[in-house]
Amino acid sequence: MSEFRKPRSLFFPLLLIAAGVFIFLINIGTVQGTTWENLLQYWPVILIIGGLDGLYKRDGWVGPLVLIGLGTILLLGNLHYIESGGFALLLRLWPVLLVAIGLDIIFGHRGSVWNNLIRVFLGLFLVAAIVWLATLSPFVGSGMKSVPFSQTLDNATQSDVRFSVAVGEIQLAGGAGENILVSGKAGLPKEMTLAPVYTAPMDGKSTLVIGGNGVVIVPVNTVSMPWDFKINSKIPIDLRSALGIGEMVINLTGTHIANLEAKVGVGSTTVTLPAGIDVDARISGAIGELVIRIPKGSEVRIKTDTAIVGTTFPEGFMKNGDIIRSTGVGANPSKINIEVDLAIGSVVIQEVE
Repeated sequence: MSEFRKPRSLFFPLLLIAAGVFIFLINIGTVQGTTWENLLQYWPVILIIGGLDGLYKRDGWVGPLVLIGLGTILLLGNLHYIESGGFALLLRLWPVLLVAIGLDIIFGHRGSVWNNLIRVFLGLFLVAAIVWLATLSPFVGSGMKSVPFSQTLDNATQSDVRFSVAVGEIQLAGGAGENILVSGKAGLPKEMTLAPVYTAPMDGKSTLVIGGNGVVIVPVNTVSMPWDFKINSKIPIDLRSALGIGEMVINLTGTHIANLEAKVGVGSTTVTLPAGIDVDARISGAIGELVIRIPKGSEVRIKTDTAIVGTTFPEGFMKNGDIIRSTGVGANPSKINIEVDLAIGSVVIQEVE
């Protein structure tokens, strides 16, 4: 009896070929953006290559087909052909891959023609399920709840406000009511509760910490209902926001937030700083993209602590070692000092009017 021998893996050769072609297209200007910006957008191609390699090695049918389907859907999400982004879709759909692997284990690597046909059918069925869940499913967000929250200003003249979110999306902006410190809605899994901790003003300064209470083992659909909060724009506020995995968008336009700390473990962060006031900010992450939008004409000093990171900044800025500075400042510029700490990904500095 002849022994079954699996073909040699082509994953790394295919990955090298794809990476080489892609970087070449970036270098000649056919594909716009930096290498890291494109990596964050096109990373689902790795799943597609993994699926093709699985088919070539005869590692079953269900798992490889699901990898190809999942990678394609996530790529379409990143390219904005689907409403949700690739990362958001991955948080919803990854359990389907567990089902596929389990089915391949049950059926084994070899079998009759009918066995293989059944596995192909199951693989295509799961791919169709992925498409349905990503685009048409009425159950997206069914495991979530939206929890409203509002905290009055309580005669505070300044405040320390902190947000802490494990997985999902958080959107923060100014515009709360005149007598409101913070108001908005938190998207939480049904098994979690909102756990704010508030300290009334002492010497005019209050403290508010907002986070979820409870443990979520499987974070499904946690991005279908983002945390969306407005912050008081009248008083000085020290703002800290921490997110484990997901997307953070902070728009401080019109606020008096002079001290900011924003941290995302894995994901993307977009921060728009206020105009007309001096700002000290620390923006950090492990893996992902940091986009920092700075009012035009400000006097800017950015200290970077990065590893495998691509950095882009507008004309009128110059970099010396790990320090980036603005050169074209206005008559009475606000001073902005930023510390950027990122291990892997990209940092994008933009000027806004």
